[in-house]
Amino acid sequence: MKKVIVFLVLLYNSVMLIAQIGSIPFALGEFPIDLYQYPHMILIDNPESVHLDTVYSFTNTERNYQIRYTFFRQTNRDDPNIRTPFAVMMVPIIWNIAGREVTNVNNFNDMEVGLAFNGDFGATIFIENPRSDFTEGFDYILLNFFYKNNQGFIVQSIFSNDPHFFTFENIVFSDIFHSFRFRD
Repeated sequence: MKKVIVFLVLLYNSVMLIAQIGSIPFALGEFPIDLYQYPHMILIDNPESVHLDTVYSFTNTERNYQIRYTFFRQTNRDDPNIRTPFAVMMVPIIWNIAGREVTNVNNFNDMEVGLAFNGDFGATIFIENPRSDFTEGFDYILLNFFYKNNQGFIVQSIFSNDPHFFTFENIVFSDIFHSFRFRD
């Protein structure tokens, strides 16, 4: 019952915010990116989930990680206030994947997003013990949201059961974290 009430409150707040900013300028849909498949990355079937559709999924032979990509293409161009609808889209995605309300979202440095991914901005959140079918079989997930002007945003979901996996000293993590780049 509590989940239903939280969902209804979130839905109401989202509708009210959408009414203030107009329509949400994103829709599920792929757009061209450069996707790098490192030798340890094995393309797998996308796990089915009611929480988020996945376009590409990878793991390694040991299956100690999984990475998935979801695309939201931008439906109206040159929106000067795009960060607000980006945040409006991001929050319910995070809560659905976490299976609960979490709020420890951090913004990436815009310049670093540009250098590493050819994007404009992004955000990230690390979730322990997620409780949704999207994260089934994993104890930890790193959700990264990257936006490129007039293209859309990507949700990069990185899963592992080892909390020490998520460090750039781990070359496998560094590879998969940097496994895509927006096109111009």
